[in-house]
Amino acid sequence: MAYGRIVVGTDGSPAATGAVEVAARLAASASAKLLVATAFLDPRGVDERVAAGVATAVGAGMRATRVQGVTRQGTPATALVELAAEHDAGLLVAARGESKGVLSEFSRYLSHHTVCDLLLVSERPGERYQRVVIATDGSVTADRAARKGYDLATDLGAKVELVFIGHPATGDLVTADTVAVYAGAVPTEVRLRQGDPAQEILAAAKEADADLVVVGNRGMTGAKGFLLGSVPEKVIEGSDRDVLLCRTIVQAAAELGPGEGGVIERQGEKLAAFVDPQGELHVFSARCTHLGCTVGWNPTEATFDCPCHGSRFGPDGAVVNGPASRPLPPA
Repeated sequence: MAYGRIVVGTDGSPAATGAVEVAARLAASASAKLLVATAFLDPRGVDERVAAGVATAVGAGMRATRVQGVTRQGTPATALVELAAEHDAGLLVAARGESKGVLSEFSRYLSHHTVCDLLLVSERPGERYQRVVIATDGSVTADRAARKGYDLATDLGAKVELVFIGHPATGDLVTADTVAVYAGAVPTEVRLRQGDPAQEILAAAKEADADLVVVGNRGMTGAKGFLLGSVPEKVIEGSDRDVLLCRTIVQAAAELGPGEGGVIERQGEKLAAFVDPQGELHVFSARCTHLGCTVGWNPTEATFDCPCHGSRFGPDGAVVNGPASRPLPPA
């Protein structure tokens, strides 16, 4: 997987302990660093809680040298979002925090404000992860979520249920392309469905007895033009199993490998980032110098492209095509 650093939140509860175990397994499979984080308003017992979280991670298979305990004063949701951003984490893991089947405000806040991928861990019993549902609509952003889902399935030896909601003929083309590009050796069963996207994704997960659902936070609009963001939000709200919400517009710098670019976010500002073949990160403003639209990375041409008027910039920020006449300024 592309996650170099994972942050997991714990308050010492059984649900949070389960989330730490899941995060440790993912971090161990990806040789990632794991930060076990505890937020507090009252400092009493904080050190004990974070120490117990670190011990849980080590007991779940992490090397002690790859685990770090961190604490932050503040409300749990806000503190976790800040810690994940400050440490440039690729993934934030937390317990869903349900009460009588209703998603907690804690999890809802994380889903709307976390700038990296978010894994919300349910309290369902059983070993994770053996069967993963990946939802796709064939868009570029959904493809990014599919890549992350397949990377995870590869690392953990899981099977994939690839779900498309829409016209079957379109679904055949989209899913065949997704499998060809991302599946590799991962066993995949394709499910073509019609109806409300969120309801059908949840139904597919239940029918497949999947323990993880992977969705992107954008690009799940489908052929009938559903509102952006509404489908993943409904999936998170309605799921009784783990959900991986992939940030498919804004990425984490730690996700980028040599020769790769993307748009990252730092302190609320979107930045165009490129990692050169030597592994050095180069960062520029992501605002097109023509009229200020946010550029996106084009992996085929290795350029930052403006969706508004077609300007293109090289990995070094230089203008490749107008109408922009000035390069992207370094950040």
